[in-house]
Amino acid sequence: MSVPGENAVTRLAAQPPADRGAHAYWLALLTGLLPMFLWLDDQACILGVGRTLRKVLGVPEAQIVGAPFSRFFSVARRGGAVRMCPKELRSSCGAVDCDRQIGRCGRSLGAMTAEEMLHVILRMRPQVSLRGALVSHTGPPVPGRAPTRAGGDMLLNFSFGIHLRELVAEFDLTEHDFSAADLAMEMLYLQEAKSLVLEELRALTGRLEQARKAAEDQALSDPLTKLANRRAMAQALARAVDHATNGLANFALLQVDLDHFKTINDTQGHAAGDFVLQLVARNLCESVRGGDLVARMGGDEFLVLLRGNPSRAEIGALAARIIEQLEAPKWYRGQECLVSGSLGAVSSRDYKSLEIEALHNDVDRATYAAKTAGRGCLRFGSGPVENVEDGPATSPGAPP
Repeated sequence: MSVPGENAVTRLAAQPPADRGAHAYWLALLTGLLPMFLWLDDQACILGVGRTLRKVLGVPEAQIVGAPFSRFFSVARRGGAVRMCPKELRSSCGAVDCDRQIGRCGRSLGAMTAEEMLHVILRMRPQVSLRGALVSHTGPPVPGRAPTRAGGDMLLNFSFGIHLRELVAEFDLTEHDFSAADLAMEMLYLQEAKSLVLEELRALTGRLEQARKAAEDQALSDPLTKLANRRAMAQALARAVDHATNGLANFALLQVDLDHFKTINDTQGHAAGDFVLQLVARNLCESVRGGDLVARMGGDEFLVLLRGNPSRAEIGALAARIIEQLEAPKWYRGQECLVSGSLGAVSSRDYKSLEIEALHNDVDRATYAAKTAGRGCLRFGSGPVENVEDGPATSPGAPP
């Protein structure tokens, strides 16, 4: 990208060295045309400064004009390292106590006219980097010949380069701080428009992702109880079977079928039945561990995937807690809702070959055995149906 006003700088530099009496004349022209200019004499002392560059420097004009270039600026490479005078220039330099940085004298700065672009760092704000074009009355140095003393003034015109947006914000610049022919503000507007579009795209992507997750959650959850549904359980069970088959982790299935639930629906209405289902769902979630999955399979049937290879004793203890919570008094609009639960369980470690259909059949058979045994109890499947080891067949206080 060319530096704004570069052609104008070249035309002005092509004029004969200005008479100091015409200083005010040229300064007015430069200020109107190049708000980021720096006018230097052949000793690299500042003769004039553009209004926007003065704003960036942050000091009164009286402290800038007459000061050496090196008080405010240092010529640097792209990476930020200060540039030193070239070897051929140092060999013919008679300066004493000079650190040989480019810009300490007009001779070293004038040697930079051969470069298309000059990178400059503000000494008072090293984080600010400008780029500019430098022209001189003497023209560029001749290759192979040591630079001679500059015979005239030099003109630098700066731009903010790729840091335009950040620096405009930092120095609180407006369109009035740039030349009317400068495309900087148009570029800034384009950057702002791009940022707004990207921000809107990110927001839209976020909304789409939320909608996708909501749709996925809705597809995998029961709308009444907010538990996982049959589809979600099928996916989780398939993964659990795959892990167990590969020797990674065993699991157990615990099926809960509510007893006397139909009576509540028939005598107290479906609203009371929905209330009981929601309460049971909450009780089940409070009873299991964080890594377990509770799903409503439909109607009054629930299925719990118990991860972590629980023992029969652990399954029996969990079943006892669930039955106790199921049989706790439940009141809906002044009427007691009496329910219990028949529970069936299977464990993956009891199978030589795991098949999802066999697991469902066996846990159904175990649950049915619990119902025929008097309800309010647990039975194990996978093979001949049997009672829980050292456990009662019926929980105390179970409804008949």
